[in-house]
Amino acid sequence: MGVLALSLVIIFGLLLFERVNFPYGNDVISNESLARLQGLSDLKSVPNSNSDQAILITGHRGSGVAGNIMIDGDLEETIIGNTRRGILRAVKANIDFIEIDLRAFAGGENDLVLYHDSNLGKLVLPSNLVASGAREMEDLWLSEIKDSRYRTSDLVNGEADRIVLFSEFLELASGSKQNIILDLKFSDRFNEAEVIASFEKILDQLNKHSSAYKSVTIFGDFQVLRQWIAFVRTRDRRDDFDGRAARLGYTVLAKHNQNRFDILFRPSQIFERWSQLQMPGSEAPILVLPVNFASGPMLSRADEKGVDVWVYGTEDPRDWRMLEERGVGGFILDDPAAYSK
Repeated sequence: MGVLALSLVIIFGLLLFERVNFPYGNDVISNESLARLQGLSDLKSVPNSNSDQAILITGHRGSGVAGNIMIDGDLEETIIGNTRRGILRAVKANIDFIEIDLRAFAGGENDLVLYHDSNLGKLVLPSNLVASGAREMEDLWLSEIKDSRYRTSDLVNGEADRIVLFSEFLELASGSKQNIILDLKFSDRFNEAEVIASFEKILDQLNKHSSAYKSVTIFGDFQVLRQWIAFVRTRDRRDDFDGRAARLGYTVLAKHNQNRFDILFRPSQIFERWSQLQMPGSEAPILVLPVNFASGPMLSRADEKGVDVWVYGTEDPRDWRMLEERGVGGFILDDPAAYSK
């Protein structure tokens, strides 16, 4: 009986946490109002060390392109990221960073691809993948990537965008000298040697296209960032880009139940992992939080520890204002043009 009661308390706590900190939506009470209603936080008491600093704005997945996706004959609106059009829009925009997602693919060809999720079914037309019948990005070959088409009804010259290669992204950004963020999305299917090979490809492409970026930041979960740190520590210091110059961004993913548990009951675990990702002589990592984890107490603790927090997962100006009050240092947005500095 006691175990059941404890389980119910935990489940209720998780649901309440999500409800209090979740972003705005239609007919949803605001975060601030709900928090005050529950008596869980007082925004005025939260330190605001970033109040006199400009908020840094990042274009999410390049810069998200709203697309009408055809699924089972029906049009559904969604955001298609990492596309050629989104990248070109981000390059021209007045934003601080362009973020893209990097994945490996079959064969590799000394390159990677821009794609967020492993599964191809939602965004990519299966008729263009008949060669292998692949359903995950990691199974695609270069010829299939070049023949791919997104499920969008928004066509240019009669064609939809296709999956973009990392080398192509760097060519599109060439000369712009943007600050770029590489969010590493490596599959659990990869062994250590395959991950290291992917890291080598990243550095090789960055060195070939050094005119494409001003600075490089590496985003990833705790595991992939530890692998990255171990990798760059084994390399000799060189004149070219060897990875040490990249700042890290520790992304705390909302979909991981362990992260939800830690945020609710053991937030110290998040900061312990963050501290383990610091490299001597390098700038401290950014803590990248989904908006529903960016509670007042969490951001207050980050401020006490001097942790720079960036938030993703909301496009609502009311959330932005509230999070600015809480001392957030940056936003990662699908539509960065909507944010006026």
